[in-house]
Amino acid sequence: MIRLGLIGARGYVGRELIAALDADEVFELSYASSRALAGRALRASPGLSGLTRLGELEAEDISPNEASERPVDVVVLGLPNGMSGPFVEALEKTQPDTLIIDLGADHRYKEGWVYGSPELNGEALPGAKRIANPGCYATAANLALAPLKDLARGPASVFGVSGFSGAGTTPGARNDAERLEANVIPYGFGGHGHQSEVEATTGMDVVFAPHVASFFRGLLTTLTVPLATAEDISAVRERFHAFYAPYPGVRLTDEAPEITAVAGQDGCLIGGFALDQAKPVLTFTSGLDNLRKGAATQALENIQLALGLSPRSH
Repeated sequence: MIRLGLIGARGYVGRELIAALDADEVFELSYASSRALAGRALRASPGLSGLTRLGELEAEDISPNEASERPVDVVVLGLPNGMSGPFVEALEKTQPDTLIIDLGADHRYKEGWVYGSPELNGEALPGAKRIANPGCYATAANLALAPLKDLARGPASVFGVSGFSGAGTTPGARNDAERLEANVIPYGFGGHGHQSEVEATTGMDVVFAPHVASFFRGLLTTLTVPLATAEDISAVRERFHAFYAPYPGVRLTDEAPEITAVAGQDGCLIGGFALDQAKPVLTFTSGLDNLRKGAATQALENIQLALGLSPRSH
């Protein structure tokens, strides 16, 4: 049994992680904290070992006594960007051997942290003690672009659209139900954080244009990639099949994925390959559930790999 503590359970990803833990007999949720929801009832079930309420936990509360009273194997940080630092510092002082996984952007590509992409960086995960979970858009784009690394020429264009759960629970324009009704909102042009994350992972130049729409969960990225040479479309498909043959969680399809095919599902769906040989330019789509493969269940894959367990579908 893997004992896990969750710091920051307010958001959609925290709730999704709790549900995934509830469905997996390998994990035991020892505590879940949320300043905003402290004292609220947590859905009771056998898989949560009797834990029924969300507590409140500040970084200064992580003391040696706390560590001995509630020992855990893993601490998951589900905090807003920019807030995980004090908790990491406190945990490193009191529980240095505990696996820490940050669901936010604070530690992606930071020294001492492993970037947690099981398909693209899996060899670095066994034994890791500090894991930075990839972003949701970045996961979809990384998995789409990785097989093309030695074939692409020039910047790859990534057009993304996600459900409003990607904007989190704090009220704002991108999760405003009235504004989103029958609408799509563009945002974050000219250097969105996921753009640099994809570039760091793939080594490719990328231009990223995210959008949010009125559905709740799931995301699609449509990629337009200039190629160094004209390719046969069957050769492109075979390249992807060969690359992801060891990874059943990445599925390939002839048709371009739609939101209904990925919402609520695990893994990543890539397809709809079309090639303009006159340019030559490849266009295709990559989709996933932003709360699952884009966050919570990818975190569980990373935890299992870090602890020497075989990842399995959630």
